[in-house]
Amino acid sequence: MKKQFLAMGAILFSGILFAGCSSSSASSSPETMNVTLAGNPATADPNKGGDTNSGSLFAQTDEGLYKLDKNQKVVAGVATKIVKPTNNGKTYTFKIKKNAKWSNGKAITAQDFATSFQRQVDPNTKSQVANLLTYVKNYQAVQDGKVKPSALGVKALNKDTLQMQLSKPEPYLQTVLATSLYPVNSAYVKKYGSNYGSSSSKVVSSGAYKLVGWNGTKDTWTYKKNPYYWNAKQVKLS
Repeated sequence: MKKQFLAMGAILFSGILFAGCSSSSASSSPETMNVTLAGNPATADPNKGGDTNSGSLFAQTDEGLYKLDKNQKVVAGVATKIVKPTNNGKTYTFKIKKNAKWSNGKAITAQDFATSFQRQVDPNTKSQVANLLTYVKNYQAVQDGKVKPSALGVKALNKDTLQMQLSKPEPYLQTVLATSLYPVNSAYVKKYGSNYGSSSSKVVSSGAYKLVGWNGTKDTWTYKKNPYYWNAKQVKLS
């Protein structure tokens, strides 16, 4: 499993092309940079996509509890800080930034993370990346259909507080949270169901850029600056 975590991390490190950067020598103008992928992303739904092209898309448009800084160091993303676990390394309690918002202007909540992680492990989702959460309490029972996804060891204690219970301490958790696990908008998931992330109109972004003009088959699309991103002032490329 550790090898799987590291492999996914390497995939997403390679996909971080310009999200949140302040400048680039590859820019075709002061406000634009063109990037290239080997092929079309399979999905814009972070709960499903395990291919490298989708991983690149997530790196531009999504941000999790943690993120990587320019030196590839794990720092706080949507969470207010890097937290220390309790319960012998098995319980993590995260606070969500008050100014963290989706690209539609709505607040990112602890429930959006709980919805995401439970949905990713739900066998009905048929996720390619469910195993990124194997260390979470009740993972296998949920995957086997023995208990409901809501029994997974993640829950929103309130709007701004997310608690994660692990089955055992996981030294790679910080890296996985920074590179591979993202929230989903609970309202959009409820509205679009399995079609969430099938096009740019059926997904919203938690990161520095939002997805525009993508429908799963087009060869070109655009990443536009997310004006509601909590750190938007530091994002220089429009």
